[in-house]
Amino acid sequence: MKRMGTTGWVLAILVLVILVIFGIRLVQLSAEEEPAETVDEIRERDGVPVLVATADRGTLEVWRTFSGTVTGERESVLRARSDDEVREVRTEVGARVQAGQLLVRQSGQSADARVRQAEAALQQAERRVERLRPLWEAGALSDQDWEDANTGLELARADREALAGTMDGIAPITGVVTDVPARVGLIPSQGDPLVYLVDDSAFRIPLQMSPDQAREIERGQPALVGTADDAPSGQVDRIAIRADARSRLVEVEVGVPGGAGSGLRPGSFVTVRIQVDAREDAVRIPRIALRNEGVWVLNGDDRVELREVEVGLRADDYVEILSGVQPGERVITEGATLLSDGARARVVD
Repeated sequence: MKRMGTTGWVLAILVLVILVIFGIRLVQLSAEEEPAETVDEIRERDGVPVLVATADRGTLEVWRTFSGTVTGERESVLRARSDDEVREVRTEVGARVQAGQLLVRQSGQSADARVRQAEAALQQAERRVERLRPLWEAGALSDQDWEDANTGLELARADREALAGTMDGIAPITGVVTDVPARVGLIPSQGDPLVYLVDDSAFRIPLQMSPDQAREIERGQPALVGTADDAPSGQVDRIAIRADARSRLVEVEVGVPGGAGSGLRPGSFVTVRIQVDAREDAVRIPRIALRNEGVWVLNGDDRVELREVEVGLRADDYVEILSGVQPGERVITEGATLLSDGARARVVD
Protein backbone atom coordinates (compact mmCIF):
# COMPACT_ATOMS: atom_id res chain seq x y z
CA MET A 1 0.00 0.00 0.00
CA LYS A 2 2.92 2.27 0.81
CA ARG A 3 4.50 1.73 -2.69
CA MET A 4 1.18 2.42 -4.39
CA GLY A 5 0.87 5.77 -2.51
CA THR A 6 4.29 6.95 -3.77
CA THR A 7 3.40 6.16 -7.38
CA GLY A 8 0.17 8.08 -7.09
CA TRP A 9 1.96 11.12 -5.81
CA VAL A 10 4.41 11.01 -8.72
CA LEU A 11 1.62 10.78 -11.25
CA ALA A 12 -0.27 13.59 -9.55
CA ILE A 13 2.79 15.85 -9.70
CA LEU A 14 3.33 15.08 -13.42
CA VAL A 15 -0.28 15.86 -14.21
CA LEU A 16 -0.03 19.10 -12.25
CA VAL A 17 3.12 20.15 -14.15
CA ILE A 18 1.46 19.42 -17.47
CA LEU A 19 -1.60 21.43 -16.47
CA VAL A 20 0.57 24.39 -15.42
CA ILE A 21 2.51 24.35 -18.68
CA PHE A 22 -0.71 24.09 -20.67
CA GLY A 23 -2.21 26.96 -18.72
CA ILE A 24 0.80 29.17 -19.26
CA ARG A 25 0.77 28.40 -22.99
CA LEU A 26 -2.95 29.07 -23.15
CA VAL A 27 -2.47 32.42 -21.47
CA GLN A 28 0.31 33.27 -23.96
CA LEU A 29 -1.83 32.38 -26.95
CA SER A 30 -4.80 34.31 -25.65
CA ALA A 31 -2.79 37.45 -24.88
CA GLU A 32 -3.18 40.28 -27.43
CA GLU A 33 -0.23 40.60 -29.85
CA GLU A 34 1.24 44.05 -30.53
CA PRO A 35 0.18 45.22 -34.02
CA ALA A 36 2.92 45.37 -36.74
CA GLU A 37 4.11 48.79 -37.96
CA THR A 38 2.43 50.10 -41.09
CA VAL A 39 4.34 51.27 -44.16
CA ASP A 40 3.45 54.86 -43.37
CA GLU A 41 4.77 54.48 -39.83
CA ILE A 42 8.03 53.01 -41.11
CA ARG A 43 8.40 55.86 -43.61
CA GLU A 44 7.67 58.41 -40.90
CA ARG A 45 10.27 56.87 -38.62
CA ASP A 46 13.04 56.21 -41.17
CA GLY A 47 12.13 58.65 -43.97
CA VAL A 48 11.55 57.94 -47.68
CA PRO A 49 14.92 57.29 -49.38
CA VAL A 50 15.61 59.95 -52.03
CA LEU A 51 18.38 61.43 -54.16
CA VAL A 52 18.80 65.18 -54.19
CA ALA A 53 20.62 67.92 -56.13
CA THR A 54 21.33 71.48 -55.09
CA ALA A 55 19.98 74.38 -57.14
CA ASP A 56 22.80 76.69 -58.23
CA ARG A 57 23.60 79.64 -60.47
CA GLY A 58 25.54 79.35 -63.71
CA THR A 59 25.46 79.47 -67.48
CA LEU A 60 22.72 77.50 -69.18
CA GLU A 61 23.13 76.66 -72.87
CA VAL A 62 20.46 75.18 -75.11
CA TRP A 63 21.69 73.06 -78.03
CA ARG A 64 19.78 71.30 -80.82
CA THR A 65 21.21 68.25 -82.58
CA PHE A 66 20.98 67.49 -86.30
CA SER A 67 22.78 65.31 -88.86
CA GLY A 68 24.26 66.12 -92.24
CA THR A 69 26.95 65.30 -94.81
CA VAL A 70 30.22 67.23 -95.01
CA THR A 71 30.92 68.98 -98.30
CA GLY A 72 33.79 71.22 -99.40
CA GLU A 73 33.69 74.96 -99.87
CA ARG A 74 33.72 74.09 -103.58
CA GLU A 75 33.67 70.75 -105.35
CA SER A 76 34.72 70.05 -108.93
CA VAL A 77 35.00 67.13 -111.31
CA LEU A 78 37.70 66.96 -113.96
CA ARG A 79 36.07 65.31 -117.00
CA ALA A 80 37.42 63.83 -120.22
CA ARG A 81 37.22 66.34 -123.07
CA SER A 82 37.75 63.70 -125.75
CA ASP A 83 37.68 59.94 -126.23
CA ASP A 84 41.47 59.71 -126.44
CA GLU A 85 43.33 57.17 -124.33
CA VAL A 86 44.59 58.13 -120.87
CA ARG A 87 48.38 58.02 -121.18
CA GLU A 88 49.39 59.48 -117.80
CA VAL A 89 47.85 60.10 -114.37
CA ARG A 90 49.82 62.54 -112.22
CA THR A 91 47.81 62.50 -109.00
CA GLU A 92 46.30 60.18 -106.39
CA VAL A 93 43.61 60.19 -103.71
CA GLY A 94 44.53 62.54 -100.87
CA ALA A 95 46.96 64.60 -102.94
CA ARG A 96 46.80 68.38 -102.63
CA VAL A 97 46.82 70.12 -106.03
CA GLN A 98 46.83 73.68 -107.31
CA ALA A 99 44.50 75.22 -109.86
CA GLY A 100 46.03 74.86 -113.35
CA GLN A 101 48.13 71.83 -112.37
CA LEU A 102 48.29 68.99 -114.93
CA LEU A 103 46.59 65.91 -113.46
CA VAL A 104 45.74 63.64 -116.44
CA ARG A 105 47.20 63.46 -119.95
CA GLN A 106 45.20 61.96 -122.81
CA SER A 107 46.54 61.06 -126.23
CA GLY A 108 45.57 59.21 -129.41
CA GLN A 109 46.46 59.06 -133.11
CA SER A 110 44.04 61.77 -134.16
CA ALA A 111 44.93 63.88 -131.16
CA ASP A 112 48.64 63.48 -131.77
CA ALA A 113 48.13 64.56 -135.38
CA ARG A 114 46.24 67.67 -134.27
CA VAL A 115 48.98 68.50 -131.78
CA ARG A 116 51.72 68.09 -134.39
CA GLN A 117 49.78 70.28 -136.80
CA ALA A 118 49.33 72.99 -134.17
CA GLU A 119 53.00 72.84 -133.18
CA ALA A 120 54.06 73.10 -136.84
CA ALA A 121 51.86 76.15 -137.32
CA LEU A 122 53.34 77.71 -134.20
CA GLN A 123 56.90 77.08 -135.37
CA GLN A 124 56.11 78.55 -138.79
CA ALA A 125 54.64 81.69 -137.19
CA GLU A 126 57.71 82.04 -134.95
CA ARG A 127 60.10 81.73 -137.90
CA ARG A 128 58.14 84.34 -139.88
CA VAL A 129 58.36 86.83 -137.03
CA GLU A 130 62.10 86.26 -136.65
CA ARG A 131 62.60 86.60 -140.40
CA LEU A 132 60.71 89.89 -140.56
CA ARG A 133 62.20 91.41 -137.40
CA PRO A 134 65.43 92.77 -139.07
CA LEU A 135 63.39 94.27 -141.90
CA TRP A 136 61.02 96.01 -139.47
CA GLU A 137 63.89 97.29 -137.32
CA ALA A 138 65.63 98.66 -140.48
CA GLY A 139 62.43 100.41 -141.54
CA ALA A 140 62.08 98.23 -144.64
CA LEU A 141 58.77 96.71 -143.40
CA SER A 142 55.53 98.52 -142.79
CA ASP A 143 54.03 98.57 -139.32
CA GLN A 144 50.93 96.81 -140.64
CA ASP A 145 52.91 93.85 -141.99
CA TRP A 146 54.83 93.58 -138.71
CA GLU A 147 51.61 93.69 -136.71
CA ASP A 148 50.03 91.01 -138.92
CA ALA A 149 53.04 88.72 -138.34
CA ASN A 150 52.83 89.10 -134.55
CA THR A 151 49.08 88.60 -134.60
CA GLY A 152 49.59 85.35 -136.51
CA LEU A 153 52.08 84.22 -133.85
CA GLU A 154 49.65 84.93 -131.00
CA LEU A 155 46.88 83.03 -132.78
CA ALA A 156 49.17 80.03 -133.32
CA ARG A 157 50.08 79.98 -129.64
CA ALA A 158 46.43 80.26 -128.62
CA ASP A 159 45.49 77.37 -130.92
CA ARG A 160 48.23 75.22 -129.38
CA GLU A 161 47.18 76.03 -125.84
CA ALA A 162 43.50 75.43 -126.64
CA LEU A 163 44.34 72.06 -128.16
CA ALA A 164 46.40 71.14 -125.12
CA GLY A 165 43.44 72.06 -122.94
CA THR A 166 41.25 69.55 -124.73
CA MET A 167 43.94 66.90 -124.42
CA ASP A 168 45.22 67.39 -120.86
CA GLY A 169 43.28 67.28 -117.61
CA ILE A 170 44.03 70.49 -115.74
CA ALA A 171 42.91 71.01 -112.13
CA PRO A 172 40.12 73.63 -112.19
CA ILE A 173 40.44 74.48 -108.45
CA THR A 174 42.95 74.25 -105.64
CA GLY A 175 42.12 71.50 -103.18
CA VAL A 176 42.37 67.82 -102.31
CA VAL A 177 41.83 64.85 -104.63
CA THR A 178 39.03 62.66 -103.27
CA ASP A 179 38.76 60.08 -106.07
CA VAL A 180 40.62 59.18 -109.28
CA PRO A 181 38.53 57.08 -111.70
CA ALA A 182 41.17 57.68 -114.43
CA ARG A 183 43.60 54.83 -115.11
CA VAL A 184 46.46 54.59 -117.59
CA GLY A 185 45.15 52.85 -120.70
CA LEU A 186 41.53 53.88 -120.06
CA ILE A 187 39.64 55.10 -123.12
CA PRO A 188 36.88 57.29 -121.70
CA SER A 189 33.89 58.77 -123.40
CA GLN A 190 33.79 62.51 -123.64
CA GLY A 191 32.48 63.86 -120.33
CA ASP A 192 33.45 60.87 -118.21
CA PRO A 193 34.85 61.83 -114.75
CA LEU A 194 38.60 61.48 -114.39
CA VAL A 195 39.39 63.19 -111.07
CA TYR A 196 37.20 64.47 -108.21
CA LEU A 197 38.42 67.54 -106.30
CA VAL A 198 37.30 69.31 -103.12
CA ASP A 199 38.36 72.74 -101.95
CA ASP A 200 38.95 72.03 -98.26
CA SER A 201 39.82 75.60 -97.26
CA ALA A 202 36.39 75.50 -95.62
CA PHE A 203 33.62 72.93 -95.17
CA ARG A 204 29.87 73.17 -95.58
CA ILE A 205 27.32 70.95 -93.83
CA PRO A 206 23.75 71.26 -95.16
CA LEU A 207 21.12 70.30 -92.56
CA GLN A 208 17.46 69.48 -93.13
CA MET A 209 14.99 70.47 -90.40
CA SER A 210 11.32 71.17 -89.87
CA PRO A 211 9.98 74.75 -90.04
CA ASP A 212 9.40 74.66 -86.24
CA GLN A 213 13.04 73.72 -85.67
CA ALA A 214 14.21 76.35 -88.15
CA ARG A 215 12.45 79.08 -86.17
CA GLU A 216 15.06 78.71 -83.44
CA ILE A 217 17.96 79.03 -85.89
CA GLU A 218 19.67 82.31 -86.72
CA ARG A 219 22.73 83.19 -88.76
CA GLY A 220 25.90 83.36 -86.68
CA GLN A 221 24.77 80.88 -84.02
CA PRO A 222 27.69 78.69 -82.79
CA ALA A 223 27.84 75.10 -84.01
CA LEU A 224 29.90 72.04 -83.06
CA VAL A 225 30.55 69.10 -85.37
CA GLY A 226 30.47 65.85 -83.40
CA THR A 227 30.14 65.11 -79.70
CA ALA A 228 33.78 65.19 -78.59
CA ASP A 229 35.06 67.91 -76.25
CA ASP A 230 37.43 69.14 -78.98
CA ALA A 231 34.83 68.99 -81.75
CA PRO A 232 35.44 71.33 -84.72
CA SER A 233 33.49 74.55 -84.31
CA GLY A 234 31.72 76.72 -86.87
CA GLN A 235 28.56 78.74 -87.21
CA VAL A 236 25.26 78.92 -89.06
CA ASP A 237 25.95 80.62 -92.41
CA ARG A 238 22.74 80.23 -94.40
CA ILE A 239 19.05 79.61 -93.76
CA ALA A 240 16.75 78.89 -96.68
CA ILE A 241 13.89 81.35 -97.04
CA ARG A 242 11.38 78.67 -97.99
CA ALA A 243 10.94 74.97 -97.32
CA ASP A 244 11.53 72.36 -100.00
CA ALA A 245 8.35 71.75 -102.00
CA ARG A 246 8.64 67.95 -101.72
CA SER A 247 10.14 67.25 -98.30
CA ARG A 248 8.62 70.32 -96.58
CA LEU A 249 11.97 70.71 -94.79
CA VAL A 250 14.11 73.83 -94.47
CA GLU A 251 17.80 73.70 -95.39
CA VAL A 252 20.23 75.29 -92.96
CA GLU A 253 23.93 75.39 -93.78
CA VAL A 254 26.72 75.35 -91.22
CA GLY A 255 30.17 76.58 -92.19
CA VAL A 256 33.33 75.18 -90.59
CA PRO A 257 36.93 76.36 -91.17
CA GLY A 258 38.87 73.81 -93.22
CA GLY A 259 42.42 72.52 -93.27
CA ALA A 260 43.96 69.25 -92.18
CA GLY A 261 43.53 70.17 -88.50
CA SER A 262 39.75 70.09 -88.70
CA GLY A 263 39.64 66.30 -88.94
CA LEU A 264 36.62 66.46 -91.26
CA ARG A 265 36.32 64.39 -94.41
CA PRO A 266 34.14 65.43 -97.35
CA GLY A 267 31.28 62.97 -97.82
CA SER A 268 31.25 61.82 -94.18
CA PHE A 269 28.01 61.77 -92.18
CA VAL A 270 28.29 63.85 -88.99
CA THR A 271 26.30 65.09 -86.02
CA VAL A 272 25.99 68.86 -85.73
CA ARG A 273 24.98 70.69 -82.54
CA ILE A 274 23.71 74.27 -82.83
CA GLN A 275 23.46 76.56 -79.80
CA VAL A 276 20.05 78.19 -80.09
CA ASP A 277 20.04 80.06 -76.77
CA ALA A 278 22.13 80.74 -73.66
CA ARG A 279 21.61 82.42 -70.30
CA GLU A 280 24.26 83.53 -67.83
CA ASP A 281 23.76 83.54 -64.03
CA ALA A 282 20.64 81.39 -64.33
CA VAL A 283 19.15 79.41 -61.42
CA ARG A 284 19.55 75.80 -62.56
CA ILE A 285 18.25 72.43 -61.43
CA PRO A 286 18.50 69.00 -63.11
CA ARG A 287 15.72 68.50 -65.61
CA ILE A 288 14.81 65.18 -63.97
CA ALA A 289 13.72 67.09 -60.85
CA LEU A 290 10.95 68.88 -62.77
CA ARG A 291 7.58 67.12 -62.48
CA ASN A 292 4.60 68.70 -64.22
CA GLU A 293 5.93 72.23 -63.63
CA GLY A 294 6.46 71.40 -59.95
CA VAL A 295 9.53 70.51 -57.88
CA TRP A 296 9.85 68.53 -54.63
CA VAL A 297 12.03 70.57 -52.25
CA LEU A 298 13.72 69.04 -49.18
CA ASN A 299 13.64 71.48 -46.26
CA GLY A 300 16.08 71.71 -43.36
CA ASP A 301 13.92 69.48 -41.13
CA ASP A 302 14.06 66.68 -43.71
CA ARG A 303 10.46 67.33 -44.71
CA VAL A 304 9.46 67.73 -48.33
CA GLU A 305 7.07 70.12 -50.03
CA LEU A 306 5.86 70.31 -53.61
CA ARG A 307 6.36 73.76 -55.08
CA GLU A 308 5.07 75.25 -58.27
CA VAL A 309 7.87 76.78 -60.31
CA GLU A 310 8.18 79.04 -63.34
CA VAL A 311 10.51 77.49 -65.93
CA GLY A 312 12.69 79.44 -68.37
CA LEU A 313 15.18 77.81 -70.72
CA ARG A 314 15.10 74.04 -71.07
CA ALA A 315 18.38 72.33 -71.94
CA ASP A 316 18.97 68.59 -72.31
CA ASP A 317 20.11 68.07 -68.71
CA TYR A 318 19.13 71.24 -66.85
CA VAL A 319 16.29 73.76 -66.74
CA GLU A 320 16.21 77.38 -65.68
CA ILE A 321 13.99 78.22 -62.71
CA LEU A 322 12.62 81.78 -62.80
CA SER A 323 10.71 81.49 -59.52
CA GLY A 324 9.83 78.88 -56.89
CA VAL A 325 13.32 77.61 -56.00
CA GLN A 326 16.31 79.56 -54.70
CA PRO A 327 20.01 78.73 -55.16
CA GLY A 328 21.25 76.41 -52.40
CA GLU A 329 17.93 74.63 -51.89
CA ARG A 330 17.83 70.86 -52.32
CA VAL A 331 15.48 69.35 -54.89
CA ILE A 332 14.47 65.70 -55.22
CA THR A 333 15.80 63.96 -58.34
CA GLU A 334 14.96 60.32 -57.51
CA GLY A 335 12.36 58.75 -55.21
CA ALA A 336 9.65 61.38 -55.67
CA THR A 337 6.96 58.83 -56.60
CA LEU A 338 6.64 57.79 -52.93
CA LEU A 339 6.46 61.31 -51.51
CA SER A 340 3.54 63.28 -50.16
CA ASP A 341 3.49 66.87 -49.00
CA GLY A 342 5.14 67.14 -45.59
CA ALA A 343 6.58 63.61 -45.63
CA ARG A 344 9.93 62.85 -44.04
CA ALA A 345 12.75 62.04 -46.50
CA ARG A 346 16.16 60.44 -46.04
CA VAL A 347 18.97 61.35 -48.44
CA VAL A 348 20.93 58.36 -49.69
CA ASP A 349 24.20 58.38 -51.59
